[in-house]
Amino acid sequence: MRRAAAFFLAAAMGLLLLPACRAEMPWIEAPQGERRALLVGCDHFVTQKGTWPAAEHNVEILGDALEEDVRQYALIRRCPGDVTTAEALSRAIAETFSDARDADTSLLYIATHGIFDGRGSNGGAALILSDGETEELLFAEQLQQMLDAVPGRKVLILDACNSGAFIGKGLSGGADRVSFTGPDYKVLCSAGGSEASWYFQGNQEPTTAGASYFATVLTGGLGGGSDQNGDGLVTMDEIYGYLMDNYAASTPQIYPQNDGDFVLYAYAGTRDREREKAVTDLAFDDTVLIAGQSRVSFSFTVRREVALYYQVVYHENGLWRFEEAQQYQDAETENGTVLPGRKARNILLHTDEDAFGYAMIQLITLEAGQPVFQGARLLCVQPREGDVQLNAAVDPAFIPGIGQEACILAQHSVPCALSVSIVDSRGDLVRRLAYDMPSRPQQLQPNASSFYWDGRTQRGGMAPAGLYTAVIRVRIGDRTFMCESAPIELIGVAPAEALEAAETPAPSGAPATTPSAAPSIAPTAAPADEPPVISAVEKPRPLQERILKWLFQKMKIICNNL
Repeated sequence: MRRAAAFFLAAAMGLLLLPACRAEMPWIEAPQGERRALLVGCDHFVTQKGTWPAAEHNVEILGDALEEDVRQYALIRRCPGDVTTAEALSRAIAETFSDARDADTSLLYIATHGIFDGRGSNGGAALILSDGETEELLFAEQLQQMLDAVPGRKVLILDACNSGAFIGKGLSGGADRVSFTGPDYKVLCSAGGSEASWYFQGNQEPTTAGASYFATVLTGGLGGGSDQNGDGLVTMDEIYGYLMDNYAASTPQIYPQNDGDFVLYAYAGTRDREREKAVTDLAFDDTVLIAGQSRVSFSFTVRREVALYYQVVYHENGLWRFEEAQQYQDAETENGTVLPGRKARNILLHTDEDAFGYAMIQLITLEAGQPVFQGARLLCVQPREGDVQLNAAVDPAFIPGIGQEACILAQHSVPCALSVSIVDSRGDLVRRLAYDMPSRPQQLQPNASSFYWDGRTQRGGMAPAGLYTAVIRVRIGDRTFMCESAPIELIGVAPAEALEAAETPAPSGAPATTPSAAPSIAPTAAPADEPPVISAVEKPRPLQERILKWLFQKMKIICNNL
């Protein structure tokens, strides 16, 4: 949020605010294959700030959650601080998943620092493996080579700054390297390729527990909180939706998009992790506000008497200002606690008439002397009027049949609610990607929101090969802005040149492009004068020329990573 027009939280609320059993359920089908998990965390670094004990705690809480999956894991290996080199990670993967078969599922979670300066090839994005004395960079190509050797499905969860760059998502200029594609991979990332991923710590005592916001929301959502249809099965699509709602500090990324079939977690009604939390069922009346609008209304359920705090954090100059966050206590008793029951609260935001930007409200409880993150919402505050400078940048072509997705960057100069649709050459609706979806501060240059189309229609079938267009709409005040992208070509069958490229042996080692310097935990935005790789104004070339050029630049690189 712009500092000149920052929000000031009024201390006026509808309350006193003071500063400061494993049996399989009969409706769960018998699982096919076994599940194993390797959970890795690094807290001590040479070039980065230490995060201990956040990554260690991430490993513990995720491991505890997976142990409650009613399908049961054959092995859950926890490695907090034990895997600190690429060689050690390769060995741990080989050992943990040595018994994997084609019907099995192997889950790898990594919590560490990630680095990518937003310039050049996204193949230069890396995870840091370190024990505090030595340090190595792990690139996507290296990690995919390790996991490609594991039979069956692989679930990869990356909890690190800029982690979305590993799957080519959340990038200003689109991706020139995309790893972990195809039916064998399911990927969740805590942040886009241009964003920081945040963790929290409690008191300043050395033993105080902490965790990443992402891991806390992820594990809290493995249960009824994310299970939209209440069938006891949490799919990738359901947990992604839960993260988008409850995880406000950065933008989670997923591959593949819209995966409502793969079950990440199965739970019994008697062991619903959502119901074990102190605060559940958080709901906001509206998360898209208009400049000058003061009232933010929300409700939630308190399940046991607890000390509850609200933390308001503002986004200014490309960063969340956690150090300047305002904290308020909700007190219903003389002991400063809130009693069980459904609660409705109002927070009044005092703003200038022209103030717009982003803020987030976090709910935190104090339990056994430790802060426990309960949930958050991102507030998108758009201006009352003005030009949104709407534009679209898209991938010129993609092949859904080999797992590729088309990137649509909706460029906008101010926070806003976006509606994005895919239409065919006749202008008929093929797929609605978003409807009045609030933008998020993804740190893209120019400012934009990223969307991804998997080539499927509104009914779930694959769209036929041909040319399609992304149509983007935004309403600001009494004006509606609309733009259409350049054509996106959906290629139904890979030509012979692509198949030959797919057989090219994969290169060994790290990619040639590496970061010139190790940036801080906060993401570094790409320079404004850095031209994007993809462009909305590029005129379509003749079909054959476009296919061959695009396949040379995109397909060959992707296949070499397999």
